[in-house]
Amino acid sequence: MASWADGISDAWKNDIGFLQLVSELSGLSAAIWMTGRTPKEACWSTLGEAHPCLTDDALRKALEESCGGGSAGLYFDTDCIFYGVLPVGPFSLALGPAATGAATAALLQNYAEDYGLDAQIKIQTRDLRTVSKLLNLLHCHFIGTPMSGEPLRFHFDTDEQWQIESELASYQLEQHEQERNFQAGVEYENTLLQAVEHGDVDGLKALLSGPMPDTEQISGYSFSHSREMEYMMVSSITLMTRAAIAGGVPLELAHQLGTVYMNRLAKAVDQGAGFVSLGYNAMLEYTELVRRCREEKSAVSYVDACKQYIEDNFRKQLQVGEIAPAIGLSRTYLSRLFHEAEGITVQQYIQKVRCRHAAQMLQYSDYSIAQIALYNGFSSQSYFGACFQSWYGMTPNAYRKAKH
Repeated sequence: MASWADGISDAWKNDIGFLQLVSELSGLSAAIWMTGRTPKEACWSTLGEAHPCLTDDALRKALEESCGGGSAGLYFDTDCIFYGVLPVGPFSLALGPAATGAATAALLQNYAEDYGLDAQIKIQTRDLRTVSKLLNLLHCHFIGTPMSGEPLRFHFDTDEQWQIESELASYQLEQHEQERNFQAGVEYENTLLQAVEHGDVDGLKALLSGPMPDTEQISGYSFSHSREMEYMMVSSITLMTRAAIAGGVPLELAHQLGTVYMNRLAKAVDQGAGFVSLGYNAMLEYTELVRRCREEKSAVSYVDACKQYIEDNFRKQLQVGEIAPAIGLSRTYLSRLFHEAEGITVQQYIQKVRCRHAAQMLQYSDYSIAQIALYNGFSSQSYFGACFQSWYGMTPNAYRKAKH
């Protein structure tokens, strides 16, 4: 402890014992270090010097950046090896490495060699939900409160990501549909596609945080596991493209995103890379795209409803507080939504509508200006004159002389 924890209170030093206990009970290694300091100076691990965070500055920095917003997250270091990351005051805490699937001897060997570690390093298989619960437990202990209800954030090693092509190539995809006899796989697939179609980002993350079904429960296309995964990704991208279109994403945009992921898949196959993080990225991006499109359409619909309500009731003494509940929104949300869409406030738009109707009466009727002001909902002739001039650049009387 003295080698890295100089100046840390005894309470903090005692907390290391709790971290050690969580590590032993969960079977996952853990590391904690002072954020921004080099691992040799400021890192401690339940594995001693056999933890990747002690041997690789880039990994430690990537883990720090993955929780830079101050909230916990899951960081995929490779296609299937990940860490749970938690900021704790001046420290960063990592739980892992863990694997999304069974850690083969070859996987352990390659990962250990990448970080200059003993080939016998233990990487336990854990689902994402279990690791997120352990992070919540550590958050409760170190911070004193459970984590907020915000969805768990996913981060991926940028070195493992495929760069999106600047130009999208045209393609034609033929999907081979095969009858599936395993109910668990069908239910999982249907739940996934429903989350995509409804833009349910939180629901998708909850699904991904749980245990994944075996590939045998999802499809049976090939005797080769790698080819099996490739076929599954092709089918998944196709189905998610269709779900996104059903969820309201424009046809061309949905197919463009599908093409991008088909190109990424092709590169992964050529490079002999895995597809787990690619699949997670695709699911999240499709679902987020549906959510954004739905919000944009919803915003336009609410603004149009607000305009129509004003048009139908402009002679009344309208206020935002009356309009908002009439169209099913809160006052503050309607005010923000309307201003973002129209560039003016709701109250200014009410004035604009009243002045437009008043301008028609000034041009086509002989009513007095005072009568026109009262008829169109203005509290006084002077207020009407000020509003009218701000919209038309002249007084009501001048407008009448020019247009009557």
